[in-house]
Amino acid sequence: MERRNIKAEKYEKAMDRVKTERKFYLAIVRLFIFSILLFFLNDSILQLFIDRGLDNEHIVYWVNWSLWCTPVIIAIILFIKGIWLFGFKNKSPRKWEERRIKKIMREEDSFKKLD
Repeated sequence: MERRNIKAEKYEKAMDRVKTERKFYLAIVRLFIFSILLFFLNDSILQLFIDRGLDNEHIVYWVNWSLWCTPVIIAIILFIKGIWLFGFKNKSPRKWEERRIKKIMREEDSFKKLD
């Protein structure tokens, strides 16, 4: 019975991990599509501001800068999330605690066998 609980727990952790990775990859695809659309629609968006009478050079510059900074900021956030998701997956404090507890339990079991 205990073995089934362990397998079910491992399966749940694996499912959570797969869902997290899937969300990450979908976010990358969305960023890619958003960046491509922004690249092609940048002039049209700027023209909308100019047509509405907001043709001040500073406003147009600010809108253009904002349009290009948004995907860059999202990419930086996704990069940090990717590092956390794939680079530090086994280095989280909770995982360390679990490994340490298992190690101590194994050591105690080995001492009990010697008695």
